[in-house]
Amino acid sequence: MRHAFAVLLVVLATRVATAQRQPGWEVRIPERVEVTLGDAGTLPIAIAVDRGLVISKDAAVIVDVVAAAGVTVKKARLGRTDAVDPEADAPRFAVPVRGAVAGEHVIKIRLRLWLCGMRSCRPLDIRRQTTIVVAASQPPAPAP
Repeated sequence: MRHAFAVLLVVLATRVATAQRQPGWEVRIPERVEVTLGDAGTLPIAIAVDRGLVISKDAAVIVDVVAAAGVTVKKARLGRTDAVDPEADAPRFAVPVRGAVAGEHVIKIRLRLWLCGMRSCRPLDIRRQTTIVVAASQPPAPAP
């Protein structure tokens, strides 16, 4: 009886772990990006797919970047042509950000794309957010 109960616990734990991970894909965005007031920084957004899967090159890849007050982005909507390597199976983006006001500012990101396997594709609509930390510029060191 104990052996059967232990096996049941292992099976349930495996199902819970599998349910928490999205099979086949992952979006990698850092939790925080630090920039200096007035300077530009880069927010990396990477889409990773498992072997045998690709992001459709026939359908649009749309990345919407909504910046809070205090941070500016060069372009609020990006497409596959804005990717670091537009021909990659899983595109990645380097979004230029500039800090205008010192403090922590949230940027909301929405990705829309089609994930394709051998015979079919399915749409993905992914929402993430990150924090841009804008540090006040350091005063110049006093001259000796």
